[in-house]
Amino acid sequence: MRYRNRVAFGAAGVGIVAQPFVVAYALLTAKTDGNSLVDAAALLGLASLCAWFFARIGIQPSIECEHGQLSVRNPLLSYRAWLSDVQFVAGDGQIGLRIDGIGMVHPWVLSRSLFDSKHARSARKELRELITEAHVTTSSEILADGDPPAHRWVRRGATDLLLVPPLAFSVWNVIDILMGN
Repeated sequence: MRYRNRVAFGAAGVGIVAQPFVVAYALLTAKTDGNSLVDAAALLGLASLCAWFFARIGIQPSIECEHGQLSVRNPLLSYRAWLSDVQFVAGDGQIGLRIDGIGMVHPWVLSRSLFDSKHARSARKELRELITEAHVTTSSEILADGDPPAHRWVRRGATDLLLVPPLAFSVWNVIDILMGN
């Protein structure tokens, strides 16, 4: 089982692809007061930050179950655990996963979706069934090869390079302000 919100994925892809066009339009139509390098750097930093945001929120979140393991990829944190160490918790219209050794995890990708609710609902149902089936086998049988029961980590990747232009522009501005410009 693998699920990703297709509507959010598509909208984020469009948002990322649109960023160079937005920057080009803004640079070509802007009436600047001679400080065009600063304006271009600010626009590049803002477009890069928007592209990073779109990638983190719309493209990267997913959930998948393979070989008895559940992988949840939220925008900032990821989780991996054996299905037998996961309990499906639903209530008040929200869902969560209680993972032994980690605690409650709310899968970003399975949250309520206005546009992709049919697929999200079927993915939640399939996940619930997989977790129920996994509780038939014990985690000691699965963990015979010495793998850790569950772990969480901060997501890092190539998309984080999109944070370099806004950070560089911020440092440039701080230095410029400290120098009295």
